[in-house]
Amino acid sequence: MGRYLSAIIGHVLKYYDKSIYGFLIPFLAPLFFPHNDPVYSLLAAYALLPLGILAKPLGAYVFGKWGDRWGRKFCLFITLLGMGCTTGAIGFLPTFEEAGWIGPTLLTCGRLLQNFFAAGESSGGALFLLEHTEKKKRGLMSSLFDASGILGIFLAAFAATLLGGAHWRWLFWFGGLASLAGLFIRRSSEETFPPPQEQRKWEKRDCAAFFAVAAVSGFSYANYYLLSTFLNGFLPLVSKVSLQEALALNTLLLGVDLLLLPLFGWLSLRIEKEKFIFTALFLGALLAVPLFFLLEGADLWIAGSVRITFTVIGVCLAAPYHAWAMETAPAGRRFMVCAMGAALGDRLIGASIPALGLWLYHETGWIASPALLLIASAVLASGALYHLKYQTTGQTKPTETT
Repeated sequence: MGRYLSAIIGHVLKYYDKSIYGFLIPFLAPLFFPHNDPVYSLLAAYALLPLGILAKPLGAYVFGKWGDRWGRKFCLFITLLGMGCTTGAIGFLPTFEEAGWIGPTLLTCGRLLQNFFAAGESSGGALFLLEHTEKKKRGLMSSLFDASGILGIFLAAFAATLLGGAHWRWLFWFGGLASLAGLFIRRSSEETFPPPQEQRKWEKRDCAAFFAVAAVSGFSYANYYLLSTFLNGFLPLVSKVSLQEALALNTLLLGVDLLLLPLFGWLSLRIEKEKFIFTALFLGALLAVPLFFLLEGADLWIAGSVRITFTVIGVCLAAPYHAWAMETAPAGRRFMVCAMGAALGDRLIGASIPALGLWLYHETGWIASPALLLIASAVLASGALYHLKYQTTGQTKPTETT
């Protein structure tokens, strides 16, 4: 129970800290990046999301190395401490009006540090929980672990809806204090680090597993950023939905996400995990463009239906993801493969969606142009899964831990 609470609480706080900036972008953009054209202010604020392209992979490498060598608990304590301190510090930053470019520069540094420490939290927490879970129950436990992350996003969205605007600093301070409080729970948990595996050279299947984890997590993050960040600023530009309505709708849909994850996790106990993932990729590629066409001039009901559809696609993949990634990665470098794969998928694919999607729409004027990015990520992930499943048949598979 201590191990479960430690992993779940850390995941909730990590996703609150990570998500609160994205939800506050419409409020923070004019404060830190003022411009006559509000689209350019949003672009500058969204551009901070993929800035962790170096910081997050670096953090994943550092914590992945430490986690495979010295244990999961040690790394997870450091990651939560770093996330909490950085998030709290962002609440003290001066705006552009108060300090000129010092404010945006410090905000950029804060986001880089958040990405560095966040790199080891999700993968490390999942391994901490799943490595000693019975194999047939891993799909369900994976979905519950992911649901705890949705709870963190839900809290961030709810807080942004209530206190976004003049009270934005309070939301960062709360995240910092809550993360530091979570350290006391994490300290009392028991280490369950499996015996270190003898390190061997990277084989063909190891590389294929790493690429598959990166590509699949990339699609998952692309769908996540599309729902939780991009559409909040995009809907007021193309539909009848206001910013406040978009934020409120986001909070409601996260509740739907939270309820669906355990259901899909239960189904993954009876259906092969790869089939769930392939289904999500196929639906994402097939429906992305038609769903974006529906957003033009849409009212709240149509916009909500579109977002529910994207939510179901995301849940279909997310529910078995952590269990699938753990079983796919080689045991001796499991933390490294899961953390680095997720970090690269997040930074190279997922986090670029808001800025690139808004840029595509601004340049082309075609409302469905952002959907092309989601389609591309689905095709990439499908190819990576195909390569892993069919091109490395006969290679030694990763050692199982029960």
